[in-house]
Amino acid sequence: MTTRSDIIAALPLDFAATVDPVRAAPSAARATPNQPIARRRRLHKKPALRNRGRAAHWTYDTSIPPTRRDQLQVRRWRRAAPPSDSADTSPAASKFAKYDIKAEVPAYDDETYAQHLTHPDWTKDETDRLFATYEDCYGKWPVIADHYVADSHKTMEEMKSRFYSISATLLNLQTPMTAMTASEYSAYDVLKSFDPLKEASRKKLAEGHLRRPRNEVDEETVLLSELQRIMLHQNTLDSEREDLRRRLQHPVADQNGYQYSTSQALTTLWQQLLAADRMKKTQRLRPLDISGARPSQSGAAANLPGADTTTSATPQTAQQSVVDMSKQDLQRFGVMVVQAGQEKLPTGISFASDKLSKPRVAKSSLQTDKIAATLTHIGVPELIPLPTLAVVEQFERIMAKMQVLLDLRKVAEKEEQELRVRGAEMGV
Repeated sequence: MTTRSDIIAALPLDFAATVDPVRAAPSAARATPNQPIARRRRLHKKPALRNRGRAAHWTYDTSIPPTRRDQLQVRRWRRAAPPSDSADTSPAASKFAKYDIKAEVPAYDDETYAQHLTHPDWTKDETDRLFATYEDCYGKWPVIADHYVADSHKTMEEMKSRFYSISATLLNLQTPMTAMTASEYSAYDVLKSFDPLKEASRKKLAEGHLRRPRNEVDEETVLLSELQRIMLHQNTLDSEREDLRRRLQHPVADQNGYQYSTSQALTTLWQQLLAADRMKKTQRLRPLDISGARPSQSGAAANLPGADTTTSATPQTAQQSVVDMSKQDLQRFGVMVVQAGQEKLPTGISFASDKLSKPRVAKSSLQTDKIAATLTHIGVPELIPLPTLAVVEQFERIMAKMQVLLDLRKVAEKEEQELRVRGAEMGV
């Protein structure tokens, strides 16, 4: 068969160039065409439909659901299985039977109802109709409230309260509360604690939330964000306050400080602290020079304005500084000035409270009880708060007189004892 190329090759060169210039010109003499040559593109062919198997057969079956009691006929399209296939050949309605879950309804008889389940607002017919409707509607309370028909209007909350109370009573009759398991008691508690008023209030509140206007929703959002900001600020403030308290909290001592209540114990503590401070590179404590001045005088002079505590004072300078103090300052600081010819003050630090407590303690417990009884009789309390110098002086006068009385009583008892002995010797 002659092709198009054979015909062009047989024609003259000039005529062949007009028909197909690209093919007519030699490969070496081919020139670049003045205009681009547009070649047609072949469109992709659609793949042919492949027959992957024989078409499935469907049948239009009519069946009656086993759970229906009204003989309703249901028609469904069902794929017919091949004879060799071992698939399930049961009716289509049987496949949906597993979803037919009956609601559990407690049962009761007329005697049980008459003894335990009576209610003034419910009759037995209404109660039986409620339980039957509950079983028919699969326990869906909105559907039950729509399908329930009674002589008087009953709300959904009243139906729930009646059903739950009967269920809780029957459960308690069937299994006593003491013999219930954890799951049974939990179910009993839920059934018994149902409150119809609270349920109605909850639904009313939810309905009110659904019908709120847009401005109330926006206002609540702003208030909630402000409340969240306040709570975050409060938490931050509490954490900073707790950190400050932890920093300012002083260390708790392992032992009490009652052992340092006397002047001798305080002097010993000072010597221990001074010895421990000398072992450090930077010494913060300085020893006190008490060789020339008494503690009371040096302490009073140190409290004066312009006093230099770093230098030790001589007896003359200390006495001169004490004399320069006014009478009010002497009473305020409790400074005792010793004149010439008077007895000297004891060395060391002494507290006013020690001057009120030490004289009360005698050598014997019997003498101590006598002193305490005498002081109580004359109206001197056992503890004198904030004793001043005048109080201490008055207490010392009282104790001096008491010592005289005790000494006189001791002499009188001794004389009486001698008189009794002498009278016994003389036979009187």
